[in-house]
Amino acid sequence: CRDHAAEMERAVAAAASERAQAVDYGLRIVAQEQVGLAYAGWDRLLTRVALPAWRMGRWPSRLDAGVVSALTELSRRDRLAEGFASRLSERPACDLLEEPGLIDEATSLLAARLFHGGPSEPGPDWSPVDWGAYPEEVVDRKWRLEAARLHRVLDEQPHPDAEPAPVPPEPAQPAPAQPDPAPPGPVAAGCVAPEPAAPTLARVMERLTAAPDRAPTGELGEEVAVLLSVELAREEALHRAETRARGRAGGRAGEGPASGGGDLWIDGCAPLFPPQPPRTGRELLADHVTAMVCCAAIDTAGAAPGLDWLDGPALLVGGRRRADLAYPVLSLVEDGDAEPLRAWLGEVGVRAEKPVRLV
Repeated sequence: CRDHAAEMERAVAAAASERAQAVDYGLRIVAQEQVGLAYAGWDRLLTRVALPAWRMGRWPSRLDAGVVSALTELSRRDRLAEGFASRLSERPACDLLEEPGLIDEATSLLAARLFHGGPSEPGPDWSPVDWGAYPEEVVDRKWRLEAARLHRVLDEQPHPDAEPAPVPPEPAQPAPAQPDPAPPGPVAAGCVAPEPAAPTLARVMERLTAAPDRAPTGELGEEVAVLLSVELAREEALHRAETRARGRAGGRAGEGPASGGGDLWIDGCAPLFPPQPPRTGRELLADHVTAMVCCAAIDTAGAAPGLDWLDGPALLVGGRRRADLAYPVLSLVEDGDAEPLRAWLGEVGVRAEKPVRLV
């Protein structure tokens, strides 16, 4: 199937190139630029907007409508895309279809299966999401899942300033037998095991901030990044195993690809065209710290999750997107310097010492 698709793509490209020779050079250059921008709009929509939802078991059901919004936003930001705004205001070709909404939904599900993998039909763990519900059901949940994963990793990792527990010396001779201890009193009965530390942004910043008497700058986040990669790989392996089990169960229940059987790669257990390579450990750590900052901003500063058609999940403060969080987070993750992030938090009004709500 892949070989046939590649051959067809080459044949179409060769035929289009031959026909393009008869088109005016200037018009051809403009058309090529706009095709490139249209590709960029689709690429951004799939990798920045749709992919976070796919990873959570949700698939946006209106990708065709989403790419129109993405190209409109692109025409607002990029001078070369000015022609998109007027052309997108014309009657879309999908209006010629009898049921454009159903076609858009079917196309969206097909794109999810091709670029991410997943079941061939909606289900409890693979449900559609509307663009209006995307900020609350995808963005907010994504940030809180990542914040929870980050704190689980920190709970498993010993604190860098913690001293090892002293080893008691062995007695020279056996100790005399002691009588059975009395039943625990009210105080002893109320003792419980120490609970994990509160999920605060201050805890994350303190663990990643470099200090003269601690690990060299940049090494503090290295262990956390490795543990995050391992944790995420474990979760993805479990998800793939469950997906394959559902695919095999569907194959036994019916016949043919329509019922979930057939080739597992084609029928939704793995993507045919992965949209981007796996993230590195540092990228994962930066994403999780960003998620923690966004959760703290939502819970303590009145911020809200939002959607940017070209950049995906966005943090809205006072109804406006804050796009200046990348540098403070990278400064903390890569250099162990928390001062830029502290300044950003103070400007927005985020209280880092307050616990955040996790999923």
